[in-house]
Amino acid sequence: MSVERADREVLVVGAVAFAVLAVIFSFAALVTAAHSVSRSNTANKRITKLSGSALVGSTAKVTLQEFSIAASPGLVKSGKVKLVTDNVGTITHELVIVRAPNATALPVVKVAGERSVGAIDEEAIAEADKMGESGDVAPGKTVAKTFNLPAGTYVMFCNIDSKSNGKVVNHFTHGMVATLTVV
Repeated sequence: MSVERADREVLVVGAVAFAVLAVIFSFAALVTAAHSVSRSNTANKRITKLSGSALVGSTAKVTLQEFSIAASPGLVKSGKVKLVTDNVGTITHELVIVRAPNATALPVVKVAGERSVGAIDEEAIAEADKMGESGDVAPGKTVAKTFNLPAGTYVMFCNIDSKSNGKVVNHFTHGMVATLTVV
């Protein structure tokens, strides 16, 4: 089977066009990656500058209520970090803090037993990642506790199971989770 000259020319033109497009897309990917690295470096420089200033403190106020957690500010300086935990809700809550990139990285209970399904399986968290907890915080009460937190991302949650209308309700599964960034 012979390939005619016209067919060969079409194949060559197609291959050259494909190569040119591949070079253009490769260059676009390279520019995008360089821009992302530049933005990441800029953000890291800003965080480092903030952490060295008086703008980032070592105390955060954490507000607990049905069913949310809010930390203010959400960025604190590494080392001894004081969390002032205020329960403005109507039922008892707790504040557990662990090193994790986000809540989806935490192990959850898959089979009901001592904890309800969907609760955080605290026993499955590595000891090195457990930073501590506030203990129970009664409604209307405030607990202040200091934790030694190296730079990183931390997840704070309430893992209490309570009863509501005869049904067990896990506070974490109902949204009691927040992130704290330590620089």
